[in-house]
Amino acid sequence: MPPTVLTREICRNYIEAHLLDPAISNDGKANDGVGYIGLELESFPYIIDPQKGVQPAQLYGSKESLVNALIHVSEQHGGLVQYLDQTGMDERHEPLVGAIHFPDGSTFQFEPGGQIEIATAPCNCIEQLNDQLTGMQQILGRVTQNNQFQFAQYGTNPWFTADKIGLQMNKTRYRAMARYFDEIGAFGRMMMVQTSSLHVNVDSGSDWSTRSKRYVAANLLAPFATALFSNSPITAGKVTGHKSYRSFIWQQLDTTRTGVFPIEKRSSTFDKEAIIDAYLDFALKAPVIFIEDFGDEPFPLHVTMEYWINHSIKGLSPVLAHFMNHLTLLFPEVRLKGYLELRSVDAPPPEWQMTPALFYGGLLYSDQYLDKVLDLLLPFASQIPLFMKKATYGLESDDLFHISKKLVQLAIDGFSTLPESFKRVNDLQQLIAFSQRFPLRRQTFADELLRKLNKISFS
Repeated sequence: MPPTVLTREICRNYIEAHLLDPAISNDGKANDGVGYIGLELESFPYIIDPQKGVQPAQLYGSKESLVNALIHVSEQHGGLVQYLDQTGMDERHEPLVGAIHFPDGSTFQFEPGGQIEIATAPCNCIEQLNDQLTGMQQILGRVTQNNQFQFAQYGTNPWFTADKIGLQMNKTRYRAMARYFDEIGAFGRMMMVQTSSLHVNVDSGSDWSTRSKRYVAANLLAPFATALFSNSPITAGKVTGHKSYRSFIWQQLDTTRTGVFPIEKRSSTFDKEAIIDAYLDFALKAPVIFIEDFGDEPFPLHVTMEYWINHSIKGLSPVLAHFMNHLTLLFPEVRLKGYLELRSVDAPPPEWQMTPALFYGGLLYSDQYLDKVLDLLLPFASQIPLFMKKATYGLESDDLFHISKKLVQLAIDGFSTLPESFKRVNDLQQLIAFSQRFPLRRQTFADELLRKLNKISFS
């Protein structure tokens, strides 16, 4: 029997059943009911050439490529390589690696510009989360020891232009994305190859009240997390004037598939139906980027998912699998995936890479402090889009600065109330140290990087 042709109702039911409801049920035994947490951390691979200086690493193209080096070390640690069901590295016809999976559930994945992404499994405590992340980074460290590849954590690539990096993952999907974004402007290509972020994946909660509060609060937190954890003031060897140029790039990209949930219209009731309908409208009104049946063929911008439901394309009507693929090409600050994927943080310096998870954990996983976050931020709900623009400048805005300081203190206080089964002994001290070194001094990672500019060559 052929798949059922897609309807608006099928899309809505899918969002309710698979994006809002928890992807993994938490029986409360592992961490006293706090919930799972995960991370997706991207980094830029590079090499230092004795004659040319810093150069982009190449994922493919030779036996000494980064992918081959990473596969070699990963397999020594139990990594299992998953190849994509396609070939197509131009004339080389080299098979593409989709991911490298490890027994603990963590993976290496590959972004369009060759960025290496570490994705942890859902973890039930901070110690497990940190162990997975650092374990994967130790594998990257082995790659550095055995080869010439190194890895840098910034929100934007500080050395290279988009053209210098190039589209290194020649997936059909990425070619389609590049063509789509090129029609809009230069920022899409920059996003694909010049940006890296840290996604904090938060448990959506065991009941609807918690889910709605966490979802609303996470959207309200987006500009403050962007500002606090800014780490991208330099791109392609130039100081941009922004502290999070990564966020600036994303905000210029395509407003039909990015941004924050319109809290000001729905925050008073946290109504489930309204949230589902809003996310459904967001998904249906976004233009279609990639239809696997048609390869990397581009489509006019008026061909939205809603249009496709009502008008077949070349005789093809969409089915649920098409809608599921479409959802992966939406990039809101808080993406629903059966958990909350929080997308507002630049890839941070390694010594502070766990801090965003502690920040969000303290604010979202304590019911008492979740309510305090909502009390603090809901009065500013209508200003969140404006705050997002200001957040690209770090803590320069007085409003962002003063509210961010309050949020960091709430995170510290909230994290202190979480059960011992969830946190490590030194986690609270790390949050306090971050507060004292950065927001209390109106500083960000970007400010610290700029102070080091005279000692670092970005050319």
